[in-house]
Amino acid sequence: MPYSNNIQEIDILYRTYVQDLFAYASYLGFERETSKDAIQDIFYKLCMDTQSISRINNKRFYLLRALKNRLLDIYKQTRETATLPEDENGTLLPFTIQVTVEDELIREEDRELIRTRIGQMLQQLTDRQREIIYLRYTQELSYEEIAQLMDITVPATRKLCHKAITRLREYPHLLFLLLTTGVI
Repeated sequence: MPYSNNIQEIDILYRTYVQDLFAYASYLGFERETSKDAIQDIFYKLCMDTQSISRINNKRFYLLRALKNRLLDIYKQTRETATLPEDENGTLLPFTIQVTVEDELIREEDRELIRTRIGQMLQQLTDRQREIIYLRYTQELSYEEIAQLMDITVPATRKLCHKAITRLREYPHLLFLLLTTGVI
């Protein structure tokens, strides 16, 4: 009976987090099929060891971490043929956010202007700053979880987030757009 319960729990986890996992993989710059394969791989691994699900405290964090690790493994396996750009900090995976505007704003005439301005503002951030903003405010991860996921210390996580927000504050009218469109 525990086997059946664990499979059901894995199914619920999949249904709950698959969209967030796919978005995260896409933001990391991976192709659609690679992202889907990596997500399937982590759930396959959970299904093969159904007892492991009961040992996981924070399931969302575990899934994000497992996905990033699986994507890095895939990248390492294919890096002879594919190259990803590095930023000034040596980040291998560029983190890009494609902003989606709420339906009400899409219907307005100036949706392209808003999207352009938000994109310009986010481009002022480094890849790591964009990633930390996404993890902190969209995925609502703690600084400790972000530090583990990004392989940096908690103080470095706080500092990076602070720098990103400080940078965004240089554009108060655009920061308002980000807040009202749900990006952060």
